[in-house]
Amino acid sequence: MRFVSYQDRKKIAKSMRSIYTAPTVDAAELALKALDTEWGRQYPGVVDVWRRARARFIPFLHYPPQPPR
Repeated sequence: MRFVSYQDRKKIAKSMRSIYTAPTVDAAELALKALDTEWGRQYPGVVDVWRRARARFIPFLHYPPQPPR
């Protein structure tokens, strides 16, 4: 996010939220594709970070979601 324009940060954060709150691995993959489609051309580094971290991130999707506080 450090290299993302301040004007786009909230929009990209919303797109990324759909990845890390995805209920399944397949849903996370679809959200990553959507992030790439929407922002990949302008901010390829954002998508690359998620692709490189995928192997470390996927195990967290196996935990049940936390209830809202």
